[in-house]
Amino acid sequence: MNHVLAEVSALPLFGQITVQDVGTSDLPDWETGEERVVATKHAVAVATRSDADGDVTIRVIEGEEVGELGQLVFEGALSLTSPLLEVGNFVAATVAQVKVGRIGPTHLRIFVEPIDLPTQVNVLIDPLN
Repeated sequence: MNHVLAEVSALPLFGQITVQDVGTSDLPDWETGEERVVATKHAVAVATRSDADGDVTIRVIEGEEVGELGQLVFEGALSLTSPLLEVGNFVAATVAQVKVGRIGPTHLRIFVEPIDLPTQVNVLIDPLN
């Protein structure tokens, strides 16, 4: 069963939000501007709708059920140096810290809805064993 750890509304300035290790400077670069997602070891940036169209909702969920989370756009490990994950848009100062209770490589999947110009971003973190 999935458990929602946080739900955040963020202004997606420049049409993006990030999911990242707290305080990281290891941020991904957009190569062409056409990617849905770009990532580094410590951060994932997700393309969304324009900030002119309003906020994007980000949900951080612990669990395994993917049923109605949207379209998968990223699956991989994020290296966390603290038990917190930051989500939102830093340029717009709409960032939240979410306690995920783990340090080190953390497997997660990111889903968006709709697939083009998303308004919803769901971050699914594998449950702690």
